[in-house]
Amino acid sequence: MLMLSLLAGLSLQAQAQDVLRLTGLSPEASASLPDQYVIQPGDTLWDISSKFFGNSENWPRLWSINEQITNPHWIYPGNIIAFVPGTDLDPPDMSLQPGDVSMHEGYSTPTVYFEEGELECGPDIRFDSTLASAEYSAPGILEDSRKTDLLGKVYKARSAAFAQGEHDLIYLQLDDSSYADCGDIVTILHRKARRVKHPEGGGRYGALYEVAGEARILTLQDDIATAVVRRSYTEVIRGDLVSVRVPILVELEVEPPSGSLEGVIVARLHQLESLTASTSEVVFLDRGRADGVRVGDTFYVVERRDEYMDRKKDDPKLPPSVVGRIVVVRVDESSSTAVVVQASRIVDVGLHVTQSFE
Repeated sequence: MLMLSLLAGLSLQAQAQDVLRLTGLSPEASASLPDQYVIQPGDTLWDISSKFFGNSENWPRLWSINEQITNPHWIYPGNIIAFVPGTDLDPPDMSLQPGDVSMHEGYSTPTVYFEEGELECGPDIRFDSTLASAEYSAPGILEDSRKTDLLGKVYKARSAAFAQGEHDLIYLQLDDSSYADCGDIVTILHRKARRVKHPEGGGRYGALYEVAGEARILTLQDDIATAVVRRSYTEVIRGDLVSVRVPILVELEVEPPSGSLEGVIVARLHQLESLTASTSEVVFLDRGRADGVRVGDTFYVVERRDEYMDRKKDDPKLPPSVVGRIVVVRVDESSSTAVVVQASRIVDVGLHVTQSFE
């Protein structure tokens, strides 16, 4: 009798451990599981395991002991998940009870109903709503280095750190100290590319600079100015260039594109860093003041590509598809700076922009 009691105790202990192992729940908590659950839109076995067992990693086990679930991805709203508390001989079980589905070759497909509606034909246009007024930052400059108002460079720094940030003291070596005075605010530029060429050949657009930050001059001694970094957008390092102050913030309401201008994106500020849909990215267009571009103008970004076959350039035979919208925040004579306000994928160099599809 004592041996039977010991075996019964070991059996109960093993059962409790099995419940814990498979569900993450104690036997008491496992007993409180609902008898069934109706699958909702968006549900997966992963989510259901996490919700009821507190451990999403249980889904392969739950799938493997339910042979009627031929594919864990083929469960649909309206199907019923049944929970059966387990024992050593009958482990915790989750089974799929088909609802209103059609069976075909071992997996279930939902019954689909189609309704006829009014057919709308035309170009693939999106991102055409008005966006409320907001502040946009464009910490980049595309300009001929011969026309850039450069004052000098970051010579040294008080700190031993490689990179400097806000409130750090830096020393500026000025080409002509008469162009600067105590209290002046200057812009610190980091050169990203010495030459930017049009992706379709032709024009050159000078050098690409990233605005690293702003500094206020505290003292002047001959051609050396002591300055404090008052704002940093990225790291300030020795050798960065110093220019007159360049405003990079602008507040705009973004309207739907209107007009007849077209252009091409010739540069992107963070070309190598960003690989995701580039909302807030800074891009540069091959159209400027001479072409009639003004601050606040908006453009659709379009592409004509098969993502597998046309990875580097558009196919002009394909109709345009809108992948983003940009707003112009700064205009130069032959180029302009814009910020991506909406995007469904990377807004890259070489893509075309347009204000109209007519």
